[in-house]
Amino acid sequence: MGDAVNAIPMDERSPSLKNLHPKVPLLSSPLQIQKNLSKHRYLLKNMVNRNLNQRYNKALLGYLWTLLEPALLASVYYVLFVIIANYEDKSYPMLILLGVIGWGLFARILNATVSTLVTNAGMIKQAGFPLEIYSASDCKTNLVISSISLLTIIPFMFYLGLQPTSALWMLPVAMFMLYLSAWGIGLMVASANVVFPDVAHAFRFITRAGFFVSPVMWTYELLIERAGADSPYIDIAMLNPVVVPLTMMKHSAQGTIPDFAIQHVIYAAAFPILAFIFGSIIFMATSRGVVKRL
Repeated sequence: MGDAVNAIPMDERSPSLKNLHPKVPLLSSPLQIQKNLSKHRYLLKNMVNRNLNQRYNKALLGYLWTLLEPALLASVYYVLFVIIANYEDKSYPMLILLGVIGWGLFARILNATVSTLVTNAGMIKQAGFPLEIYSASDCKTNLVISSISLLTIIPFMFYLGLQPTSALWMLPVAMFMLYLSAWGIGLMVASANVVFPDVAHAFRFITRAGFFVSPVMWTYELLIERAGADSPYIDIAMLNPVVVPLTMMKHSAQGTIPDFAIQHVIYAAAFPILAFIFGSIIFMATSRGVVKRL
């Protein structure tokens, strides 16, 4: 951490925590965050590189773990479902792997953002750049890791005889939806976690439990088949903001378009935007005050 702080120009340091995050009009908070990130884009890039180096620099295989970890996971799924269970759908391990990668992106960003102020307390007390840059660096770091991990899907596509189609547009869109939803939710409660550390513990439990109630190990089509298209439980399940993007990721590799009800599409598209807007407003309104407790 010390090297990162020493690399910050003196005019970006401040002895006063009060001046770290100047007040801005609440409704302009989302735009202000984007302006701050653009202004400090080179610093943000360096922080992402630092995060990646800290994660992989001391590992013998280094950055290869971004590919090796999901590849090993895919091998386990293949043995379990194709060889041992003799599952009829040969694409099932690939679908699970896509779900794991997508859910991993969402969960890591959410947990990192919830804890961002506490985790970076040392730098916050010394450096005078905007507080949202810490969560943004964690978000982008995890986006890079998940994007590289997606390369492990290519061997599955060759094995299954799947060709890239126009449906691949859903993959980056789905990942952005997961990225923005997790960041927005995390920003809403990041300040509360400074005052009540139990918040971070609660969200770690939520992300563990959420793995099982999200279409990671199961599919949207299986839910429809078991519950029935007209079941009220479908509408309840679709309140989970990751159902649509995870399903989009799976269909993008298969070259098909998922059949969602229009109201579920509207909800899934609006949720990330609204989560980020409200998250930005709450974070900008509260973070300036709670940093004094760090």
